[in-house]
Order: sequence, then structure tokens, then C-alpha cells
Amino acid sequence: MGKAAYAPSPSLHGSDCLVAEGGAAYATLQGDLLSIQPCRDDLKQGSGSRTFLLEVKDASATGMLLTSLSMLDRLLVEKMAAVRERHMQEVVDFMTERMLVPSAVEMDMARRLATRHARILNEFGYFTAEQLADANHSQASHRAALADNWRKRRQVFAVPHPDKTARERDIYPGFQFDDYKPIKAVHEVLQAFGAHKSPWKLALWFTSNNGSLPDSARPVHLLTTDPQAVIAAARLDAQRSAA
Repeated sequence: MGKAAYAPSPSLHGSDCLVAEGGAAYATLQGDLLSIQPCRDDLKQGSGSRTFLLEVKDASATGMLLTSLSMLDRLLVEKMAAVRERHMQEVVDFMTERMLVPSAVEMDMARRLATRHARILNEFGYFTAEQLADANHSQASHRAALADNWRKRRQVFAVPHPDKTARERDIYPGFQFDDYKPIKAVHEVLQAFGAHKSPWKLALWFTSNNGSLPDSARPVHLLTTDPQAVIAAARLDAQRSAA
């Protein structure tokens, strides 16, 4: 199903219409609080949409329903984006397993991206979870516990180690830390982007020039000196990406 839009219709004796783009047909649904049935297809004839009659049987539930619709719409969009990304990864895995040779353009793009990744790690360094535990004198028996906790709280993020033959674990780009502890502004940036950026895309955002910052500075250079500017730039970029 495509994106859902809700349109109040006072002419329908207190009932409402729910229009779902995509043209899919749905059977009548009956529940204790709600009933849904196809209604007045002529309203959207030729538009690729279907119109439904949504009857709320409990007036007290109407406000909750109206509040939930916008949330459901946003969640649906995010779910569709995640599905598209997963399908793309499946295609990549399929091609890799069969040793399909990428084009010259694809090879050049991959080379440029790999070079940028390497430059980030070379310029700012990185830490393993064990190194962070040692630097912070962690007493946890599991040496990755401290970094794992920071990561779960979205105070830091990790990227895959570039040399899979040497290390299977993730590593933490060094610019996120001040005296081996998470920089507070990083958490706000990660919260702003949510799950919309992969770890490497986050690393590239932090280390790329940003037109929303003074003199198009790189966010990484202002994390401690002007954190609010970095946070504002992240929120603005996140809004643009979601638009």
C-alpha cells in the first residue's frame, strides 16, 4: 500500500473517509470500535487511489485515531525506505556471490568511496572497544561492555573494520571522543538522523564541509567549540533528507 491520507467528510453522518494511494482493493473489516469498507470509488476514479468509509463507533477513540494516522503515515514511509534498502543489499549480495563483474563506473565509485573511508580513519584514528575500556579503566569482565553501552544509548557509532581478514569487529572513529569519552554533541547528531544514515554515511557527514556551518566548516571541527551549530546543521540536513 502506498502513502495514506486522511480526509474528514462531515457529509457522511459523522463517519470519515480514508484514501489509500496504490489502487489496492480491501474487503470490509468489522471491529468493536472501527468498521472499514470501500466507499464511493467514483470520487477517485482514474487516480490510482481507493476511497474507504471508516466509521468510529466510540467517539472517545476519534481523537486517538486522528493523532495516530500521521504517525502511521510516517512509519509506513520509513518502513518502505528500509525495504528498498534491504532489497538493494540483496541485489549486491546476489551479484557478489556470482562474481558478476561491476562496470567501470561502479568500480570508480567504489574506489572513491573506499578512499574517503580510509582518509577518515587515517586522519582521525579509531578505537576498538577494548582500547576504550582500557583508557577508561573499565572493570567490566566483558571488555566491549563500555563501548557497547555507549553505542546502545546512541552516544557514539561504529563502522566495520576495513580489513576483514585481520578483524571482524567494528571500530569507533576517533573524532567522537574527547579524552576517550563520548562528545555530547555526537549523541544529539545521531538522534537527529535516527536510522536514516548508515555508519559510514554518518562518518562522511561529520568529516565533510557543511554549508550550514560558518565558513562551510566540517562538523567534526566544531563538535567541542560550537556544538549547537553542529546539532542545528544535523537537524536541518535530517529534515531535508526526510522531505
